[in-house]
Amino acid sequence: MCAIFGIFGEYERERALAALHTMRHRGPDSEGIYEADGIFLGHERLYIFDPEASQPVRKGALVGLFNGEIYNYRDFGAKNDTEALLAAYPDFAKLQGMFVFGVYDGERLYLGRDVFGKKPLYYYYDKRLFIFASEIKAIIAYLGKKCFNYKTLSGYLSFGALPNRQTFYEGIYKLLPGELLTYDTKRGKIEYSELNSFLRTDDGDLEERLRSAVHKRLQGDFEAAALLSGGVDSSFVAAIAKAEQGSLATFSIGYEDRRYSELPYARLVADHIGSEHTEVLFGAEEFFATFEELLSCYDEPIGDSASVPLAYLFSQIKQQGFRVVLSGEGGDEIFLGYRQYFEFLDLLQAADLKYKNWLKNYFRAHFSPNKEWEWYKRVFSGELLFRSTCEVFTDLQKNLFLRQNVRDGESVEFLELFLERWERSGLDDEAIFMSYIDMMVRLAALYLAKLDTTSMLHSIEARTPLLDEDVVAAAFGDAKRSKEPKYLLKQIAAKYIPHEIIARKKKGFSYPHMQWLMRSAYIQKMERINDETGFFKPEQLAFLIENAKRNRFSRHFWLTLAFLLWYERNF
Repeated sequence: MCAIFGIFGEYERERALAALHTMRHRGPDSEGIYEADGIFLGHERLYIFDPEASQPVRKGALVGLFNGEIYNYRDFGAKNDTEALLAAYPDFAKLQGMFVFGVYDGERLYLGRDVFGKKPLYYYYDKRLFIFASEIKAIIAYLGKKCFNYKTLSGYLSFGALPNRQTFYEGIYKLLPGELLTYDTKRGKIEYSELNSFLRTDDGDLEERLRSAVHKRLQGDFEAAALLSGGVDSSFVAAIAKAEQGSLATFSIGYEDRRYSELPYARLVADHIGSEHTEVLFGAEEFFATFEELLSCYDEPIGDSASVPLAYLFSQIKQQGFRVVLSGEGGDEIFLGYRQYFEFLDLLQAADLKYKNWLKNYFRAHFSPNKEWEWYKRVFSGELLFRSTCEVFTDLQKNLFLRQNVRDGESVEFLELFLERWERSGLDDEAIFMSYIDMMVRLAALYLAKLDTTSMLHSIEARTPLLDEDVVAAAFGDAKRSKEPKYLLKQIAAKYIPHEIIARKKKGFSYPHMQWLMRSAYIQKMERINDETGFFKPEQLAFLIENAKRNRFSRHFWLTLAFLLWYERNF
């Protein structure tokens, strides 16, 4: 796990080094530099595997560097994943793991990102320069300037993050999951292609693949710990890791208010599997201190309120000396764990009603700002219904809220590249489609970005075993996946974790942050910032705040608060 940085074009060495050093928290153990005429490549290393595997790495005319882990490095006859990167050239599609990489062959620069988008990579280019980095702040540090990208606010309000190539900064972009960018250094031209895809199905043994996925992610010179929430996903991952590794430290976060805390369920699992368990309590004081820290270090708005307790939990794990932590991300998206999937599958049936024109006209004539109205309107109008379970503001809600016009259906524009990939895949299963969109939007753009930022802030490598290409193919290939929420995973996990965890009703992540915020000065602050910037209609912002006090529209409120605070800090 590391930070990578590169410049192609005439550069200033001291500025390049200063930009690289803004990411030292991602790799505090060592630094590597490669320089040639018009080329600067820098690497900050967090040592996880093989102390001699320094970067940038060279092989003949090739120079490469990467961030993450290549789990199948032995397939290339390599002794570590650093060597595997150049051994794979030019067929990078064979790489399996969580990574971003850069490889220069003397004429072209190749930038690639793993299929799930577990690791981030950003880039900037103009007629003089091409710059890439693991974090936006490094690019801005080198350029010495930044400009807000006003086109992005609509997408952020829709999804809590930007799923396409755009970022909140004009001229700075991000590589998509499973994408390969080729930069012709002589002509200054960029081409995009698909590096790899997980959109396939087979009839493999799912349990065997799940165990193998956890086993692969225990590689390295350091013992892994695991996050444990008391849900099926993290509990299953922890149970397999304990069996594979022999010993396992697990960590859970909880709250004094028992309505929110899931510590008893996590403790039940820890006792069952025999892990060395640590419970971390999180209160208002820790919330505000951590929130302020994240506002300073996040490159883009904090689109998920769960980022705050997660960052605090990683800070406590760091104090105990762990460098590798397993997490359960992906279970809900792969195995249809959210009830909304089944609601949308039902709603789709309405599209086949023979006489639906009356309903179509009725919904258009009887406007409602509620999301359910929006869903039925989409079905009867032949629009794309499902746009992710993490959709927050609908386009019509944004029209009411923003001081700018938002076209009906505008949120689909942020998904266009993924819709094109779906068409090329040849798959036509609606349940797989919903999983796919959520894995690109809810997971890659929001949850995995949150996991990377909060873990790397404390120099910890977070690994997600459920997000494995072979696991996904086996899950997508089993028709019983759509029987009920998380059916396939529960059938397997029942062999490893307590029945109470399997049978308990799913509870969305929540904690008392709204209570804390409503008693804070942040409310007046967000109103002041909005008065100064004019992003949102004041009466609509007042409506949102009043409803948030009653715990209504809480996600809408969080996105608005996080954006305004972030904007003031950065612009």
